[in-house]
Amino acid sequence: MIVFLDFDGVLHPFHRPAGVFTLLAEFERVMRDYTDVDIVISSTWREAHPLPQLRTLFSPDIGDRIIDVTPIAGSRQHPYIREAEIRMWLREAGRAAEQWVAIDDSAWFFSPDCPNLILVDSEAGFNVATERELRRRLSASSFT
Repeated sequence: MIVFLDFDGVLHPFHRPAGVFTLLAEFERVMRDYTDVDIVISSTWREAHPLPQLRTLFSPDIGDRIIDVTPIAGSRQHPYIREAEIRMWLREAGRAAEQWVAIDDSAWFFSPDCPNLILVDSEAGFNVATERELRRRLSASSFT
């Protein structure tokens, strides 16, 4: 299983009233229960920060599990751009057959009713509902 992770609107509310990464501990707590899950950064932060720097934003045990960032598609006009970048990464990494989930606050970056998307309320960020859905998906993947 692979988790594709957005930052803004997920690891902190989009407008950042209390700063950045205020919900990181909640995400990391869940991921510690699923040690076989890889993490790939799909956030636009990947455009300004190299992978080693992005890893340092996380606790060392979680940072070590961040294996890559998604590629940046050439055209921002591409429909469902984030999903396209994820699928590009899966193909290029030779992992297209693997199960994956994207945690994101932007539904328009994904095809309608994308079954892999966990849509987060951008004003709340990673909350109890997000945690519950992520745990459900990660637990289900361990039995397939």
